[in-house]
Amino acid sequence: MSSKLVLSASSLNTFLRCGQQWYFAYVAGIKRPPSLKAALGIALHEAVEVNYQQKKETRVDLPVGDVIDAFDTAFVKETSIVEEDPEESKAAAKDSGVKCIRKYQLEVAPSVQPIWVEEKIRFDINGIPWSGSVDLVDEMRRLRDLKSTARKPKPEGYKLNMVGYALGYRHQTGETESDVWFDYVVRTKDPYYLPVKSGGPVTDDAIASFADTVTTVDNAISAGSFVPNGLQSGACSWCGYRDMCPAFKAQK
Repeated sequence: MSSKLVLSASSLNTFLRCGQQWYFAYVAGIKRPPSLKAALGIALHEAVEVNYQQKKETRVDLPVGDVIDAFDTAFVKETSIVEEDPEESKAAAKDSGVKCIRKYQLEVAPSVQPIWVEEKIRFDINGIPWSGSVDLVDEMRRLRDLKSTARKPKPEGYKLNMVGYALGYRHQTGETESDVWFDYVVRTKDPYYLPVKSGGPVTDDAIASFADTVTTVDNAISAGSFVPNGLQSGACSWCGYRDMCPAFKAQK
């Protein structure tokens, strides 16, 4: 593998979950349908983006019904091919998504004035190319990411992503973010909003840890080392490559 590979939050997280899963996706180029939960999350993001892109100029939110319509369109597109979910039907997921959009638009969006919406970033970390797309930065310079979950939020699983976004923001603006927020909408019967705040900018220790992780992953990829650690991380329980993975077959 070439060390010139451009890493991103999604590819880094995939490799950390399971090196073999990363190999199937990024080397073999084998595509698998997304899960219903992943498709729902993408549709929620796309609907919120429709509102915030225009709000950068208008400073006014779209009517809630318009954002729900945007979600409906995105949901149909994103779920055209998805893995079956034994825990939730498409209809139930869509209904839950509509409730989440309504909750978000009524409770969160009115207090947000965006300055960045799905902004592309590109920089080098320890000489390794990194790219991504920052979901949202508001006029208070808070980096924000919308997350939907049916269970208790686990923001620790996404903190690495936000360090990369913060570095990209600093690289492109010369400014430091004021805070990092996860805007969780929890998909219970009656969805509720739960903000998880860092309490300040990304720390130097977090940046050093991020740089070390990126370097370690880049070195492993360059060496062609794709350890099937999904057995330990639990990724095998939902991985779309199980039917072709030697490690999973050996376990079975």
